[in-house]
Amino acid sequence: MTRTHHFDSLDMSVVTDPEVATALPQLLTEWRARKRWDDLAPAVLVFHAHILDSFLKHGHPPSLKGVDEATLEKLQEHDLIVLNDGAIEHTYPFAATPMPHTVTINGVTNFNVCALDAFGASAMVGALGHVRLDCAACGDSISVSIGKDGLVLNAAMPEDARIWAGIVASGECAASSQCQSMLGFCSQTHLDQWRAAQSDQNKGFCFDSTQALQAGAALFRPFMRRARSVG
Repeated sequence: MTRTHHFDSLDMSVVTDPEVATALPQLLTEWRARKRWDDLAPAVLVFHAHILDSFLKHGHPPSLKGVDEATLEKLQEHDLIVLNDGAIEHTYPFAATPMPHTVTINGVTNFNVCALDAFGASAMVGALGHVRLDCAACGDSISVSIGKDGLVLNAAMPEDARIWAGIVASGECAASSQCQSMLGFCSQTHLDQWRAAQSDQNKGFCFDSTQALQAGAALFRPFMRRARSVG
């Protein structure tokens, strides 16, 4: 079942699982979806594409020397980048600081802001990828191989790995709010144990690896397309 959606920052054409189709509008509110792209000038979109390309080619963000401050401010306002001490700390789906989620694409490994970011990065560029997550309960490694066009799950180890996508009231940036609740677990048992120990993390969705891949792809396939639309 292929679904369409009025959020122009979601690609629902890659979603066939009804639970994922139900989850995505709740994980990405309409205000937040529109906030990402409204009123972005061509020069801002071009620089956003440049940042993503730098992560993909080099595993780190570009230097900001000589970059127009207004461009950076606009990208921050739209929650497309997070700056720290004058440098790029996050450019969804990538992070310049260590995280428990990574993706390797074309031999280059990057940290990811959250678990769904790791699943969506390969689909963003239509490439093969390898995702590695640390279980948020025990720290054991989760390994996921992603195939054709970044849209096919080749293998997940352990097979019972789960991704928790929590619904959190949006803050000024996703990295410090909702992304903190999108985590990997090596088993349903460890996810259930973790949720039982939380006081405010029980509203959300539990995805298997195939569902997480569809959710991540729907979120991030539009990113590079939008960023390069005027390139």
